[in-house]
Amino acid sequence: MEDKTSTLKKELTSRSLDSYIKSHDFDTYKSLSFSTTLQSILADKSLKPRDLIKKSSLTKSYVYAILNGTKRPSRDKIIVIALSINSTLEECNELLKSSEYRNLHPKSKRESIIIYSLNNNKDLIDTNIKLEEYGEKLLP
Repeated sequence: MEDKTSTLKKELTSRSLDSYIKSHDFDTYKSLSFSTTLQSILADKSLKPRDLIKKSSLTKSYVYAILNGTKRPSRDKIIVIALSINSTLEECNELLKSSEYRNLHPKSKRESIIIYSLNNNKDLIDTNIKLEEYGEKLLP
């Protein structure tokens, strides 16, 4: 994404509040849809929709429906997508936020396992193995 949250946070701490506010159009940050956010992350990673289809457990029609904005994925499916495209925790949380879901939180055992997987470039299979090992609900 062009203006990643971490970049904005660094910028905010390195300049005056007045300067920061005057230099940003905050309306552009408000309404990024899930499909726009996902397309941006895919482009940043030089991935195509077919790469997501290959790497995930999602069907071709479902992937294109979410990319076109005609379907809203569940929270777990967004996590599956994030794991499938080697997203960072920050990217996964951007995807969740763009669909109006809450961020992953380390106070949940299940979500701690998912965060660990994202931070350590684990795929969906490895993540589900860890979830099962700790008695947590598997990702679809």
